[in-house]
Amino acid sequence: MNHYDKNANEEPPLEDFLPNEEDERVREQQKRRNTIAKRIITIGVAIALLVSLLQIWPQVFNLSSINFLHKSAELSKQEEIQKYKEAVVTVQDQHSKGTGFNINKNGLIITNGHVVDDMYPITVTFPNGEIFQASILQSNPDLDLAFLHIEGENLPALSLSETGNWSISDQIYVIGNPLLHNQIAMDGEILEGSDKNGVLLLSAPIYKGNSGSPVIDSKGNVIGVVFALSTKDQTGLAIPIEKVLEHLPEGY
Repeated sequence: MNHYDKNANEEPPLEDFLPNEEDERVREQQKRRNTIAKRIITIGVAIALLVSLLQIWPQVFNLSSINFLHKSAELSKQEEIQKYKEAVVTVQDQHSKGTGFNINKNGLIITNGHVVDDMYPITVTFPNGEIFQASILQSNPDLDLAFLHIEGENLPALSLSETGNWSISDQIYVIGNPLLHNQIAMDGEILEGSDKNGVLLLSAPIYKGNSGSPVIDSKGNVIGVVFALSTKDQTGLAIPIEKVLEHLPEGY
């Protein structure tokens, strides 16, 4: 015999579905936690942006930067400087950037060894927007000199001085990518103490990013490669062209 339980199919009372005070308290606590978490994230992002801005600001807006931007703009009005710039490239990867320059229409880039040390992949960008992947053809750590190979055709190129015919007080130009800028042209002269078997001392302003910049004489020939700045007297240091020619890869 079946016994029918009249309560078996009854729905639970409506009160069971309504939030009670405990549920409301839990929800309010969760809302407060979410609000606090959002505020913490917002503050963290703001602090990160501020730190990043403070790091970049001095490089972009310091007095020296403003001065060399003005000077570069003046020099860049000259047709010769505009022509030289076409062969000065940016050498970089995701983490670092330096300068180089092309000396062969099919692609041979001169830069510093320390510019491309641990750089991968090595990207070479010309001012006209052409981008190439480069490989290290030859490197000389003692001179801090590196030659990069790229596959190109009819590329703008600078001429190397074949005689190394330079003298103290000769006017020179340096074109490179200092700080956060590109294609900055500066002028100066060769200083007393320069040595064909040692280093060229330059009065032209040199900054981080100028490594690998060509030193160009008044005839448009490269007579040196910038590699450092003397912290003692802020003098630019460059590898003399005589040393570069001694290590030029065969076939170029």
